Amino acid sequence: MQPRPPSSPHRRWRRSPTWGTEQRYDHFARNGNETPDGQLMDSARALTQVKVTGLLGRFTHTVNFPATDEFVIVHGPNGVGKTMLLDLISAVSWPVDFGKIARVPFQTLQMCFSDGSQLSIEKPEPESMHEEDQASPDDETRTAPASLSFLLEGPGPVRITWSPKLPVGRAEARRAFMRLETGSAELLSRNQRLLRNQLMHATDEVALLDLLAQWGDEPPDALRDLLSELMPAEMREYLTGIVVHSIDTHRLLGLSVPEDRPGRRQRPTLMKVEEFAQDLARRLAKELAENSRTSQELDRTYPQRLLENPAVDVSEQAIRERYDAQNELRRQLGDISLVDDDERSSVIEIPERMEDWQRAVLWTYLRDTEAKLATFQDTLDRVSRLREIVNSRFLFKHLEIDRERGFRLVSDDDGQELELASLSSGEQHELVLVYDLLFNVPLGALVLIDEPEISLHVSWQKGFITDLRKIASLVRFRTIVATHSPQIAGKWADRMVVLGPDAE
Repeated sequence: MQPRPPSSPHRRWRRSPTWGTEQRYDHFARNGNETPDGQLMDSARALTQVKVTGLLGRFTHTVNFPATDEFVIVHGPNGVGKTMLLDLISAVSWPVDFGKIARVPFQTLQMCFSDGSQLSIEKPEPESMHEEDQASPDDETRTAPASLSFLLEGPGPVRITWSPKLPVGRAEARRAFMRLETGSAELLSRNQRLLRNQLMHATDEVALLDLLAQWGDEPPDALRDLLSELMPAEMREYLTGIVVHSIDTHRLLGLSVPEDRPGRRQRPTLMKVEEFAQDLARRLAKELAENSRTSQELDRTYPQRLLENPAVDVSEQAIRERYDAQNELRRQLGDISLVDDDERSSVIEIPERMEDWQRAVLWTYLRDTEAKLATFQDTLDRVSRLREIVNSRFLFKHLEIDRERGFRLVSDDDGQELELASLSSGEQHELVLVYDLLFNVPLGALVLIDEPEISLHVSWQKGFITDLRKIASLVRFRTIVATHSPQIAGKWADRMVVLGPDAE
């Protein structure tokens, strides 16, 4: 039997929006390499190989990705399943997207990691599904056989198998949903109640893939939560360390802006570039608030620390060098609207000759200033890289940073502000892609980029990998790029993996 075709790619399960500022990745972007469960990402575990069989009922693809390589380029004609391969990798990241795994037609998926571990998922043909012994139809604690099989091997002697089974029958289903409702402290949604009632009144086996197919592209969150709760703890802990950030071909689609008054139609969709401008404004406001807290604490303790360390063995030259470096940093922060002109002009003047007590006072002052300015350093690095890359691409216009509005577009000719909507499709793709990589990717994540060449001029395509490497060196992530364009690879042809019938 041929695998079922995937559902429409334009609708998604509410697992989390792939793009958008209010996404699950924002937690990582704020907290470095912390996982959703509060654990640190295992930076020693890097994806080294992906193999899928039976993709689209015909293809077997293997992508080798040495742990020392920062990126790999997957290249092939239309119709060989490049996007579906990325979808499967993304689906395995936490929380596992069982709906996406069900929709993609494949037989087995195997992912190998640098620590020697291996995760496999098997989706057998419906007629080959194993059926457990039938229980009485009146048994309220029956469970349905699953049509997915997970296998975790390693690191070391670890071997865990799991086939998700749904609680069926009034008692089991009610208990499962009571646990979910208690854990979330929220009432069940309409879809969750429908799912609960469906399982409570089931008198026959309910296969997982069939249930997912019934719900289409948007199964209720309760189904995902049920399966995640039933997963073995060690496997769940392992999967939380697989952190993936997907950038798909619909990256310019923004969020719908709801009206304040009920019953009225939604306003037009917010453009992605506008959404990201607002996101940057929020980030700058957060940085300013954090800097204010740090400054207040240092100012409060400054007199006491000065009295406790009245003498300091430091040269006048060291003081002047540190002072000049901080002034340069203030200038850079002023360029991105994090330091006002009056703050830069209020900096103390260094006397030509210094007494011992002056050196002590100045050195303590400079140490405090360095700690205050350090709160801005990460944002400064990312914003500077954003301006560097984007402004090198745009013609007759450039980005300026504004703490109130995030970023704005300014004409090179007369300095007049331009509408973000005036950007061409290619310019929007460039800005959105670079911004998302700089600000929304968690430290150490695996980034999946589908068709980065969309709307980009050939010269921009040729510079894509160079820009990607600049960003990755700052944010520290690895990337799988799927493309049709040989210009994307450029001089990196040795990093290409060709997919297609001739490559098998």
